[in-house]
Amino acid sequence: MIYFDNSATTFPKPEKVTANTFSFLKTSCANPGRSAHKMSIESSRQVFECRFEIANMFNINDPTDIAFTKNCSEALNIGIFSNLEENDHVITSVLEHNSIIRALEHIKSEKNIEITYLNPDEDMTITDYHIENNIKPNTKMVVLSHANNLVGTFYDIEKIGQITKKYNILFMVDAAQSAGKKNIDVQKMNIDILCAPGHKSLYGFTGTGFIYANEQAKVKPVLYGGTGSFSDDIHQPEIMPDKLETGTLNVVGIKSLLEGIRWINSVGIDIIGAKENALAKYIIRKLIEIEGVTVYTPLNDELAGIVSFNIDGLDSSFVTGVLDLKYDIAVRGGLHCNPLGHRYLGTLESGFIRASLSYFNNMNEADKFISAVKSIKSNSGLNI
Repeated sequence: MIYFDNSATTFPKPEKVTANTFSFLKTSCANPGRSAHKMSIESSRQVFECRFEIANMFNINDPTDIAFTKNCSEALNIGIFSNLEENDHVITSVLEHNSIIRALEHIKSEKNIEITYLNPDEDMTITDYHIENNIKPNTKMVVLSHANNLVGTFYDIEKIGQITKKYNILFMVDAAQSAGKKNIDVQKMNIDILCAPGHKSLYGFTGTGFIYANEQAKVKPVLYGGTGSFSDDIHQPEIMPDKLETGTLNVVGIKSLLEGIRWINSVGIDIIGAKENALAKYIIRKLIEIEGVTVYTPLNDELAGIVSFNIDGLDSSFVTGVLDLKYDIAVRGGLHCNPLGHRYLGTLESGFIRASLSYFNNMNEADKFISAVKSIKSNSGLNI
């Protein structure tokens, strides 16, 4: 199969990731932080090393400011619900994932918060000018993705971070589509809260993610219970990361995330990002040449390996079914957890096809994909 659904979950995982994780599962996978025997200590060590590698990758000063979550959505919810109070104003954009939009709208329904949804520029980006022009006296937080999952455009979060710092506003970044393919420095970019999944471009397994929060940001637990620490106290610990890591951690998933980060470091983030960017732009140029194909991803200098498009007159979910069953190509069709973005693009009713790439895709696969789209467009490739 040609796998072009990496924005949902990367596949395949690097061989070292699966091999080293399964070896750990067979030999050392005990409960971390709960016991004093060798296997438990080894599990705790793997968790610590993963926290340390995350801190190094994103220039986080203190690894204990990082808490593991089951995915990016959980991390985003923690960051949003911990920091927004009655009468606060938050700035976000129409291109954000439902993990942000639904959380904000839920708080709005319960508390008197105000939300500003920014429209992007023609190149489908949000800029520091957008942010500064919409700041109010009660603006508490800016919540944005680094790269959106709808069309795969990056935002200049370093410039946006300069604005949020200037006005003493919390800056929360969703790195679901960028962590592992573009450098992120929380100090340089003035990021107060960073959220990311482990199973996408960090090449870990599903069920993994993390939240980083600095001293300016609040983080409140959403679950209460055993943490393996302060067991003489009936109250939830107040220190990070213990207060957020209730129950047994997904140590197998965390081990896979550790191995994924190590693999990325061995290849180089710049190399990974450049390969995906070049392949995405190649596909876009070829699709633009096909009459009757509408491409929504702009040809920006840098893209997050996502190409979104439609074939005129054909339902996007039907096309993805044909690509799967007849051509053995995996893409995603329909709506992409972003109703406001689809409304902005005029695709709320139709949705569109999203092809998303990883380091393991190549030009030969891209050409086969383009050939399949051409065949489907000409109607000769519709019969399954």
